[in-house]
Amino acid sequence: MKRGVPNTFYRIFLTVTIIILILTVSSGYIHAQTVDFGKSYINVTKGLNGGTLETGDTLEIRASFVVRSGTYDSCRYRDNVPTGTTFIPGTIRVLTNEGKIYKQLTDGYGDDPGWITGTQVTIHLGFNPSAAPATAFRRGRVANTHKPSFYSSTCIMIASFRVVVTAVTGSNISTGGGTITYKSGSNPIQTYTFPSNTVRVYPNYGICSNTIGTNAIGTEFNGTFGSGQPRNRGTSANVPTGYTYNIFNTNSPQDYYYGIANNTSTRVNYTTLNTWAKPDNSSPTHRVFNVWDIIGDHTGATDQYSGNPPADTVANPNAGYMLVINAAYRIDSAFQQTITGLCPNTFYEISCWMRNICSKCGCDSNGRGATSSAGPPYYIPTATGDSSGVRPNITFEIDGVDYYTTGDLLYTGQWVKKGFTFLTGPAQTSFTLKYFNNAPGGGGNDWALDDITVATCSPDMKYGPMNNPIVCDSNVLVLSDTIRSYFNNYTEYKWQRSTDGGATWNDIPGATGSGVPVWNGTAWEYVAYYTIPISQTQMSNNGDMYRLVVATTVANLSNDNCSFSDALTITVSVIECGIPLHARLLSFSGILNSQQRTDLQWITTGENEPVLFDIEKSFNGSNYTVIGTINGHNDYSSEYSYYSFTDSAPVSGKVYYRIRMRNNTQSVYSRTIQVSNIADHCSFVSVINPFKHKLDFELSAATQERAEILLIDQSGRIVKQKVILLSNGINNLSIEDTEKLQPGIYYLRVAAGGTVLQKKVLKQ
Repeated sequence: MKRGVPNTFYRIFLTVTIIILILTVSSGYIHAQTVDFGKSYINVTKGLNGGTLETGDTLEIRASFVVRSGTYDSCRYRDNVPTGTTFIPGTIRVLTNEGKIYKQLTDGYGDDPGWITGTQVTIHLGFNPSAAPATAFRRGRVANTHKPSFYSSTCIMIASFRVVVTAVTGSNISTGGGTITYKSGSNPIQTYTFPSNTVRVYPNYGICSNTIGTNAIGTEFNGTFGSGQPRNRGTSANVPTGYTYNIFNTNSPQDYYYGIANNTSTRVNYTTLNTWAKPDNSSPTHRVFNVWDIIGDHTGATDQYSGNPPADTVANPNAGYMLVINAAYRIDSAFQQTITGLCPNTFYEISCWMRNICSKCGCDSNGRGATSSAGPPYYIPTATGDSSGVRPNITFEIDGVDYYTTGDLLYTGQWVKKGFTFLTGPAQTSFTLKYFNNAPGGGGNDWALDDITVATCSPDMKYGPMNNPIVCDSNVLVLSDTIRSYFNNYTEYKWQRSTDGGATWNDIPGATGSGVPVWNGTAWEYVAYYTIPISQTQMSNNGDMYRLVVATTVANLSNDNCSFSDALTITVSVIECGIPLHARLLSFSGILNSQQRTDLQWITTGENEPVLFDIEKSFNGSNYTVIGTINGHNDYSSEYSYYSFTDSAPVSGKVYYRIRMRNNTQSVYSRTIQVSNIADHCSFVSVINPFKHKLDFELSAATQERAEILLIDQSGRIVKQKVILLSNGINNLSIEDTEKLQPGIYYLRVAAGGTVLQKKVLKQ
């Protein structure tokens, strides 16, 4: 079982353990002392979700004092309020091993064992009334048998106070330092000074929601820890010496040990079931310490939250491995790696999947374990229904500075993804990443780690007007690419041309620039244009390919590892243009038949030459593929020609259709229609945001219906209003004459067919 201090509010805990052997020469004997210390900071504001430290966050500074054997006098904690923070009155406390308030102390001097003078906080420790307890004027005595108790053999108490962060973004706060004094018998008073620790005040970007690039972790099978048939894999070079390798058995891995396995059951009673009782009193037990979960790894799991089942190491020759840590007091890194080949001025997602693997590892301040049924007193859970004890809490450190903490990992029986987004410096190409145990030792703090990722938050790109445009010989053609990103730093771009089918790409002289992204409501966006000159639209240029390359800096544009382009490219078709099409598309519609397939109908007029009709289909309204081609009727005497086509694929969700009518040299497109078998009458396709002189947007409608469109200011006043008739499919709409509106936030609201849509927009 773990030796540690559970806490409902734990956010961040930096711990230090020392085992001191004091040689007392004057007394002529060697006196062995075992005492543990820990220093912590907990981000109360960020709670269980985790995050970075930001201005205005409330921190709880904590110092643990753990007596594992013997008795100690003159016990005192003293610390200074960190620079860049402000003390919160009324928060000087001593906490139990599960984080509950054991002693609430006042701020003033002289009335109880705690006080603050200027920026210095002092707390006298030791509260057993029959054993020289602490007072306002005397440091107290603490024995291993005192409360707060851990299984009646160890006393664990935490001195704490709270502060508010006032430091600005980009600055550092020191949460280290401070001292604890203590003495054993007639030995001199000892002073332990906590080591330094630096935390960066950093924007809480979260995890980027757009495409994630290649994983750069490199080591440990790219963060997955590999796979194999043996249940226990060998050691990892990325787990520092603070933790020792061991295999899984009835009482291992113990505190400060780790294992790498594909099944966490015991060696002596191997099983693939996680349904054994807790505690599992089988002889021998199936569960580590009788209570650990029996699980498999996370990599490639069908259900990412449930993970993989415990591996059958007889039948499965290649089950995935995970790292499992039995953490205690020390701040030792559980995993570290120097990652190279990074791109300057680039956002990276740094994340992993974690799991609390013990639901009954708690031990309360009376020394009762979660599996104890004896009483009174009975076991007091950490929180209602929570007997997991110390909740794992992990710090992500980069180059020696804390940037992110996971928050407490509650026991849920599931994996959870934790991570943040880090921006490399203007010239930074590497960093050293460490995962530190933050939670104190005690009952609990047992966790699994898998699928470590350091990956680029890459942009999303969409070419226009289409990926295969047609241009008449010796005519200009304007290409565009819309760049969208979770972050606004992919501003540098260049256009490239390939004349050998994409085998080689060459920069187009002068076709470079810097975009100015604007927020469109869901992402940062700008459009890059390139006009193909007449000299490059000759018949000899038929099949030329174009693409856009984007990066965060001009230098990164020339680095294939630090620049991005769409997987799709533009292929230009140059044609000799004759007489334009005389035929016209009069109507185009589609309905869902009883077999859930789409019946399409269209009407033309003015056919006086052979024409072909390409039926194109899309699942997102942007990217289309040809699903069929039919010939025109060639009945030049008829004023109207009628056509139909049935899509052989059943409809699932929304689909879009359009018709391309063409002859040998020219083509025209019909309007786009939507067919759906879900009750979604209307939805936004795109909104040009911010807007200035007019607000352009696209609506997708399932049927022809009336729509009321409102533009509402922040006070709720309707500033623009119109009623239109939507057509089935994609409707291109505008709210005109908005140049006189005051700059600021507005709300675009559309009510149609019982559906109300609303999107926040910005008037510049």
